[in-house]
Amino acid sequence: MNKIRELRENIGMQQKELAIALKVSQPTISDWESGRKLPSAKSTMKLASFFKVSVEFLMGEASASIDDKDSLWELCESLRRDPKRRMLFDAASNVNDKDIQTAVRLLDALKGNSEDGTD
Repeated sequence: MNKIRELRENIGMQQKELAIALKVSQPTISDWESGRKLPSAKSTMKLASFFKVSVEFLMGEASASIDDKDSLWELCESLRRDPKRRMLFDAASNVNDKDIQTAVRLLDALKGNSEDGTD
């Protein structure tokens, strides 16, 4: 599961931040990234959803499904169009791309966790 570290670092996120977003402990994230433990099927699905990649990509079996530029555009558009996120779009005018991606993914993960429970 080396992809977890790669994806997390690509968006400038710390293990603790990812742990909070997924409602797991920081040592759990560390275990997944080091290969000491594998995430459950449910956690793998949450990771894939959070990072907007396929489960196959997380497992190293495929390439990322979304081009970075397309992904950023989609994130910005979701901020602009969604009334619940509009304030974030307005506030993000001077924020770098990685911070925008991190913020949107955190919000999506928190929203998903509050709707379907935790692992």
